[in-house]
Amino acid sequence: MVSTTFGDSGDSATSVGSGLEVRQLSREFRSADGSVRKAVDGVDLTVRPGELVSVLGPNGAGKTTMVKMLTGLLLPTSGTVFLGGYDVVRERRRAALACGFTLGGDTGLYPRLSAVQNLTFFGLMYGLGGAALDRKARRLLEEVDLADRAGDQAGSFSRGMKQRLHLAKALLHDPSVIILDEPSAGLDPQSAAAMRALVSRLSSEGRSILLTTHDMREAEELSDRIVLMKGGRVHTESTAPELRAAAAERMGHAVRVSFADGQVPDGLDRCPGLISRDTDAGTATLRVREGAASVEWILRTFPGMTTSVAVTPPTLEEVFLDMVAAS
Repeated sequence: MVSTTFGDSGDSATSVGSGLEVRQLSREFRSADGSVRKAVDGVDLTVRPGELVSVLGPNGAGKTTMVKMLTGLLLPTSGTVFLGGYDVVRERRRAALACGFTLGGDTGLYPRLSAVQNLTFFGLMYGLGGAALDRKARRLLEEVDLADRAGDQAGSFSRGMKQRLHLAKALLHDPSVIILDEPSAGLDPQSAAAMRALVSRLSSEGRSILLTTHDMREAEELSDRIVLMKGGRVHTESTAPELRAAAAERMGHAVRVSFADGQVPDGLDRCPGLISRDTDAGTATLRVREGAASVEWILRTFPGMTTSVAVTPPTLEEVFLDMVAAS
């Protein structure tokens, strides 16, 4: 249950601020036997206004611990976090006004209150009120496709509906920074697509958005940059195309070739730079060092026998799995 009141009628965050800045953020946990575990270890991260950055990582990578520190729910052992220019520890109230966040699940919602009552309650905490708050709450419910359930108790909602209500709650006070922890988890494909469209629009309005997700398609579709975390640290940070191109140098390209007669001919094992080969009903998928050179060799070696040839670098999922597998 939330019990801290933020803001007053004259103190609210603007829609555009100075973004999110994380400097050498660390968090240690001490066990009963006295041993120390570093869940987050010296993370540096910046999300500029109008930028959307996705954080990916396996379970135990430190993502959840990091998000809790970014939102002020957990104090860091060391390091600093600035939200909209405000220090999360030293200027907690102002930082809270600059940030909206979703952590998903039941946490942060009152199950016996209706959807609109939940938003009204949290709006009052942020210093909003009156008819303006009611209009805003109902508009946000429309944006997250919950207008027809405005009067229903939040406890009766599915997980996906709660996710959408969490997002509406995060937007109540027009924060300049938005932190979304797996916002599409539990949503059906149509609702997930609508969620991605809304998140993309929020970014285009100049807000700084940090997104954690296990959905590689979501990360690739929405992100300006992607941060891969492992062992509490930032392992790699780049754009999705750059990550895939760099992985191709290590893992090779995939060349998928289909043959006209439905039979894969002999001789593909001689393809230049071949790493591996897989065949299925007239189609061969080759993993090769040089995509263009391999396609040229296939077309020259099997003239008139192919119906399609496509070459692609590793997918973002393959990049992620490669990172996880690396020592």
